[in-house]
Formats: sequence, C-alpha cells, structure tokens
Amino acid sequence: MLWWLKKLIRHPARIGSIAPSSRFLARLMVRELKPGMRILELGPGEGAITRRILEQIGAAEKLTLLERDPELADICAKKFPDCELLRGDAADILERDTRTFDAILSGIPFAVMHEEKRQRVFTLIRDHLEPDGSFIMFQYSRHTLHELKDIFPRVEVNLTFKNLPPAFVFTCRN
Repeated sequence: MLWWLKKLIRHPARIGSIAPSSRFLARLMVRELKPGMRILELGPGEGAITRRILEQIGAAEKLTLLERDPELADICAKKFPDCELLRGDAADILERDTRTFDAILSGIPFAVMHEEKRQRVFTLIRDHLEPDGSFIMFQYSRHTLHELKDIFPRVEVNLTFKNLPPAFVFTCRN
C-alpha cells in the first residue's frame, strides 16, 4: 500500500486514487460481463479489477490491458501473462488500433484530464465498441457525466460506498 501512495504523490494524474480498487467496486464493474466477450481494460493499475474480469469471463486471451504507467504495466505483465498488454497512452493507441470490443472498462482518472483530450478519448472508446457494447468506468465524482451523455445515448450511474474513496460507476451504451 505504501508504494501505491508514493506513486500517487509522484503521478496523481496517472494514479488518481489513494488505494487500489475494492472487491466491491470490481464486482460492480464486471456484473454484466459474460464468458466469450472481448474486453479492453484501460488503466488496469495493479490489477484489482482485472482479476475480477478474468473470473467473470474465464478466458485471458479475450482480455486486452492498456496501461500507460511503466511500473504498473510491468506488474500487469507478471500477474496476467496470458492477457495481451498494450503499453502507452490510451488516446494514441486507440487512434491506431482498429479492433472493436464487447466491453471497455476503465479506471483512468478522467476528471484530471484536459476536457478536449477526455472528449477525444470518450469518442474513441465509443468507436471501438461493438454496436451492443458497453463502456464501464469508475470515477470519484460525477464531473464527466454531462460529457458522457453527449457522446453516449444511454448512461447509467451507480455508486458504491464500499471503496476508498466511494466510487461512481458509469455504464455507457450506444
């Protein structure tokens, strides 16, 4: 836990949380995932939600991880060797990648991102979803809700107090 706090102090825009995600938040994030779905996880961090995704879908080869932070990417590579791991900025990679996914999950701290980039990333995420796909992200505020509603026709908001800090989960659909 101490290494997490050190990393947060050094790179608050990359980490965005005082603690790894709780199992309660992870359950809320993955509740609609099904075996066989192709999943992209943006910002898996140390893998708290990744573990739960794998339990839910049962196939590491269906999960692609995209992590910007080199140390956290190395942790993911060791913990989840059967998952595809992309290293780098989400916007840059999504602009080049042509694949679509059944669901995209995110722990990226969008609230600290510049609005223009955030909207670009949200649009790229929408464009990488299958027609009936879902974008599921957690945040610690409702700051980005209006932007999500501008990009996605359907946005559902849930809240869990069983996380440090409490977290909102946004489920967005085309």
